[in-house]
Amino acid sequence: MLFLLCSSRGLYWIGLAQDIAFNPPPGDSVYFDPSVRKGISSWTQQDRLVMTPYFYWYDVWSQAHLLNPDNSDALTTHPATLTGFSYKSLAWHKTQLRDMEAAGIDIVLPVYWGDPSQLQELGLSYWSYAGLGPLVAARESLLAEGASPPRIGLFYDTTTLEKNLWGEHVDLTTPRGQAWYYESIRDFFSMIPPKHWAMIDQKPIVMTYASSFARDYDQTHVTVAKERFAQDFGGMPFYLIKEVSWALEAEDTYAWGGATGLRSLSVASLGPGYDHSSVPDRDPLVIDREGGDFFIRNWMRLLRMGVNRVMIETWNEFHEGTDIAHSREYGRHYLELNRQYADLFKARYVPPPIQGPFSDLSAVSVDFSDPQDSEDPAGLIWLDWQDGLSELVRRGGRLCRRFLSDLSPVSYLYFRVHDSFRWVGTRELEVKVWMEKTSDGLPDLEFDGSDGLAPLMGAYTLARIVRAERVTSGLTQVTYALPEARFMNGQNGGADFRLSKQEGDVWVYRIEVSTMPFTSPPYGILSSATLSPLEGDANALRLEVRGKSEMRHVVERSSDLSTWRPMSSVYLAEGQERGFLEVPVTQSKQFFRLSPVKP
Repeated sequence: MLFLLCSSRGLYWIGLAQDIAFNPPPGDSVYFDPSVRKGISSWTQQDRLVMTPYFYWYDVWSQAHLLNPDNSDALTTHPATLTGFSYKSLAWHKTQLRDMEAAGIDIVLPVYWGDPSQLQELGLSYWSYAGLGPLVAARESLLAEGASPPRIGLFYDTTTLEKNLWGEHVDLTTPRGQAWYYESIRDFFSMIPPKHWAMIDQKPIVMTYASSFARDYDQTHVTVAKERFAQDFGGMPFYLIKEVSWALEAEDTYAWGGATGLRSLSVASLGPGYDHSSVPDRDPLVIDREGGDFFIRNWMRLLRMGVNRVMIETWNEFHEGTDIAHSREYGRHYLELNRQYADLFKARYVPPPIQGPFSDLSAVSVDFSDPQDSEDPAGLIWLDWQDGLSELVRRGGRLCRRFLSDLSPVSYLYFRVHDSFRWVGTRELEVKVWMEKTSDGLPDLEFDGSDGLAPLMGAYTLARIVRAERVTSGLTQVTYALPEARFMNGQNGGADFRLSKQEGDVWVYRIEVSTMPFTSPPYGILSSATLSPLEGDANALRLEVRGKSEMRHVVERSSDLSTWRPMSSVYLAEGQERGFLEVPVTQSKQFFRLSPVKP
C-alpha cells in the first residue's frame, strides 16, 4: 500500500523505491527507445581516456562563487577574464569546451549539485540545471563547426545527500533514499541528449564523490538506480566510477585528492597542485605547483603504470587552486602541458627509468644515526606527513627517529625512494629496519604494491615479516618481504611505504631497501629481441621486441651481467607480435635482456 503525504517539502510517495517520485524529469531526453542509443559512439575499457571535473557554478552577474560571505575574494586562482564568466553563458561554455579539446580532454564531467529539493528557481543549487542547457548548446555549436569537443558525463557531487534545501540527511538504504539517488542521476541525463553522452561499453558515465555525506548506504541504492535507469533510458544501465570511500561494487574506482599527488586506482587522478587559501575556515594546505614540475612529475609516474583512464583534478576549481584551465595566474601553461602528456598517455608511451645517482644500485638506505647521511644525495628519504608525526632524538648517544602517537594509538613513518632507483612494472624487494622497541610486537610495513584487494588498489599492501634478529641487547633488525612492489608514490604524501606502530615506543635507527634478483618466469620464454643500428644516430640502437601479446616486456641493461636495471618497456597489445624501442648507447660495453611482466 502507498500513502500520499503532504508537507512543507511538497508531495511525495512513501513505498517501494520504484514507486516513489519526487519530481518529473526536468528534461526531455528520457523515456526513449533502445534504438536511439545504437548509433551513438562509445569507448571500451581498453581505450585510453582523459576526463576532468568541470565546475560550472560561477556567475559574474550575481557574483555567485566569486565572493565569500564577507565580500572577500572567494577565488585563489582566477579565470583569464571575468567577461561572461557564468554558467548561463553559451559563449563561456563554448570557450571551455574548445580549450578542453586543445588540452586533450575526452570527457567533461559537470560537477552537479542537483537533487530533488532543488528543482525550483529558489533552490541554492538551481544553477546545476540552468547551466546544462547552455553547455549542450555550446557543444552543438562546436560540432557544427567541425570541432571534436569532449563528450559529457556526470560528476555527482554527493554533498547534496547531506546539504540540500530540505535539510535532509539522506539514508540510501531506504526506498526514499534510493529514489533520491536515482532521481538526482536521472534529472541530469534527462537534460543531456544521448548524442552528447560519454559512454564506456555503451553505458553513460556517472562519477560519484565521497560516501561520507550519506547517512547510511549499501549496494542496494546502486542496484535500484541502474535498474531504473535502464528502464527510463533505452535499456542500458549507467557506468559507475565510485570514489574509493564507497564500500560497494562499481565498474571503476578513483580517489579524490589527485591534485595533491597521483592517486592510481582503476581510474587514476592527478592534478597541478592545491591551495585553498581563499576558502574561509580551513586550515592552510598548499601543494606547490613548482612551475609545472609537480604536474609533470605525476604525469610521468602515471605513464609508467599501465592505467587506461585518468581524471585530471580539476579543470577549473578556482577556490582550491586546482585548475588547469586558462587562468590569470598561469595563462594556458597547464592546459598545454596536459595536452603534451595526454598525447603520450594515449600513445601508451612508457618512459625509461630516470637516470641519476641511484640508477645502477641494488640498495638505498637512510641512516638517522649518521648526521652525514642527510648531507649526501638521498636514495631513501623520510617524509613528514600529518599522520606520520615523529621526532629525531638521541638515545644511548646515537640519533634515531621516534614515533609520536599523542593524537592516535596508531602512528606512522613514511618513506619514499629516489626516482632514479625506480623500475618498470613490479619488483620483489626486501626492506631491513634497525630499531629498538618496548613492546613484544613488531611494526607493520605497508607498501605500494600490486595486491588489488589491499587498500587503495594495493597502495597499502601489507609486507610479510621474514625474520627479526637481535643485534645487540636492545637493537633488533627486522626484515620484510615486499613481493610485486611498484613504488609509484601511491601513499600519503607520495610515499612508497610506511611503518605503522600500534603499541609501545619504537626508535628507528636505519632502513635499507634492496632489490631482489629477477627470476625466470614460470611460463617459459615469452620474449626475444633483435638489436640493429639506428639509421642517422650513432648513439642509439633499434631494438625489435617479439613476444606474447597482452603483456609488457621490460628491457633491462647491464654493464657487467651482474647488476641489471630496467630502462624501458614495450607493451604488445592483443594481436600485436612485435614492438620497437630506441636504446641509447651510454657505454662501450652494454648487455640487454627482456623480462615479461604483468601489464
